[in-house]
Amino acid sequence: MLKAPENTLSSFQKATDSGLPAVEMDVVSTKDGVVVCSHNFDLEEKTDGFGYIHQMNHDQLNDIRIFGPEESTEHFCTLAKALKEAGKNTRINIEIKTFKKFDLGTAIRVLRIIKNADISDRVMISSFYPIPLILIKLLNRTIPTGFIIQNKELLPLIHLIKPDFIHPRGDIISAEFIHQIKRKGMRLNAWTINTKPAIEWLENQGVDGIITDRLEFYNR
Repeated sequence: MLKAPENTLSSFQKATDSGLPAVEMDVVSTKDGVVVCSHNFDLEEKTDGFGYIHQMNHDQLNDIRIFGPEESTEHFCTLAKALKEAGKNTRINIEIKTFKKFDLGTAIRVLRIIKNADISDRVMISSFYPIPLILIKLLNRTIPTGFIIQNKELLPLIHLIKPDFIHPRGDIISAEFIHQIKRKGMRLNAWTINTKPAIEWLENQGVDGIITDRLEFYNR
């Protein structure tokens, strides 16, 4: 997002061109059930549109521009197109965003898109919400899941969700926290880590992955 409009084809391309082994694609569903790449539901913050993506049909998004750094703009892309354009060796973390906690439609659509793209061997699905992750486990046990947490109080939910990964926010991570997750037999991807000292510390602590906007800090 520091190099191109966030969650667009150009941002994914810049990430892979930099040598990063994986990219994150945030996705939401439109009113007519098309899964598009977007971090936000609302259009006002980073686009020249107005309203909410989940209340609009896909064709209504066609002319809306997404703003990025240095006055760059781009249009919304579907998850299907983003996966088609992704490099064959690129791993992908698809973060499902739902307007309602118990909305399962996006999770089902994402699984269908992954199957059609034939990339289940290099994709994982993550979410802040337990229900979509539980559904993913029930429908396809081969696809790893990641539970995103912002505070430690949510950690007991892992016994219900049984995720493969924990994705904790950077400011709640400590050496003890990492040890606790490893002891439970789960892997850990930290987000969003945008300083070099923090990235180096996490690497030394043996975390499995680091989610960052700072491409220049990646150690190839």
